[in-house]
Amino acid sequence: MVGLRAPILNAVPLCFGLVLLLGAATRSGTRAARAAGALQTSLIVVALGLSLACLSYVCASTGLPLRDKDMIWADRFLGFDWLRLMTSLDEHRALLVVLDAAYSTFTAQLLLAALALLLADRRRDLDRFIVAFVCASIFAESASILCPTLGPMFVVGARAHFANVPMLGRETAQIVLALRSGTLDVIDFQAIDGIISFPSLHAAVAVLVPWALRWSKPLLWPVVILDCAMFLSAVPCGNHYLADVIGGLAVAVLAIMSARPLHRLLEHLAFGAFAFKDARQRGAIAPQRQ
Repeated sequence: MVGLRAPILNAVPLCFGLVLLLGAATRSGTRAARAAGALQTSLIVVALGLSLACLSYVCASTGLPLRDKDMIWADRFLGFDWLRLMTSLDEHRALLVVLDAAYSTFTAQLLLAALALLLADRRRDLDRFIVAFVCASIFAESASILCPTLGPMFVVGARAHFANVPMLGRETAQIVLALRSGTLDVIDFQAIDGIISFPSLHAAVAVLVPWALRWSKPLLWPVVILDCAMFLSAVPCGNHYLADVIGGLAVAVLAIMSARPLHRLLEHLAFGAFAFKDARQRGAIAPQRQ
């Protein structure tokens, strides 16, 4: 519909096909079933991640006016000077290496959090975590349609020369411009990085993962430390304004608030249908006359 091809999405039906094949094995309590369940969960997260990442490319291809000037105004209103901070951080290579490493744990955190919930047999919490992540992604991508931006590295730091600050923002901005002009029509493996500037999905996930693992203190505190680093890394490593990070925090709160009622609704639709079918088979509910 929007003139984009995504060969990378060919992996999605394969993932879900394997999930269905593994479904029967996960019904028993054997070690093989647990291993199958772990693989099944990983495939679901990967398939959802690829689909939602590609959706961000579709969102970026819309032609609404860019709102970088509004983001710059918001940062200044908050007393935040992006260029001054980046110039200062550029002198601290070791700190930037740590922040960049934390930023790159985005996908791994989603997978490991899901596997931790599965292995702890907290399946309802796992379902809610996946629902929350999908909600956060859709909220963020919807906001990116209404407020498209190229990011501060391309706009504010266009003429700046950095020795250590990651330059990813200039590449993603070029991708957004190519999508908007129609010169880019194929989504490749780079789609897994995502191209949303506002709001920051990394900031949202930095809240969602500790929320999902709040039941385990041994897991929670290391994750909190890691996600504090990922949250802080969004500005220097992820081509984000400070306003983007605040927007990501709001997305996380909305996703958490939406996850529980939406999960209950999905449970009702799924298990309610199974219960109705079972009652019909047992004759508890008489078939309606035509």
